[in-house]
Amino acid sequence: MTPVNAQPDLYRLLSNLIRLGTIAEVDHAAARCRVQSGDVLTAPLPWLSARAGTSAVTWDAPSVGEQVVMLSADGDLCAAVVLTGVYSNAVPAPSASETLHTRHYIDGAVIEYDHAAHALHAMLPAGGTAALSAPGGITITGDVQITGNVQIDGNTGITGTATADMDVIAAGISLKTHKHSGVQSGGALSGPPQ
Repeated sequence: MTPVNAQPDLYRLLSNLIRLGTIAEVDHAAARCRVQSGDVLTAPLPWLSARAGTSAVTWDAPSVGEQVVMLSADGDLCAAVVLTGVYSNAVPAPSASETLHTRHYIDGAVIEYDHAAHALHAMLPAGGTAALSAPGGITITGDVQITGNVQIDGNTGITGTATADMDVIAAGISLKTHKHSGVQSGGALSGPPQ
């Protein structure tokens, strides 16, 4: 026969198997967080990551106030892990599209891919920078449009060469076919391209 006082303990264990809460504290160095769930403030708990293996590891720390789910083996909150990313009134879903994968950052940066439109966008806030390092080289297939200046030799002290198989056109003047006027033989210099 089950003791009378065992039923409340059983109910408590069952109710703790899966429990909603919000992030109360984050210890980034320890990769642990404390969760407020009702009147319970948990001990520091690990949160689930997309990957934590030898082939790949990701880092995406939760933020204070983020709504989460705690998964507790045997109903013991001290052994729980935290599943982040539950939308709430404070942080609603950033889209209602069925074809868009998007990530919004607190500073206004947005990275998104729409598989229906076959469109990838990365938008940074004013003053935002991006760096891509590929010592083996970078290959771009497709037309490229650049609005702004292009510099081949940067602060690294490494210089490079711009090579074009066809032609380079600057302000309507072809590097390959333009002619100089006012040229005379001897040591005189030609005028600028016309």
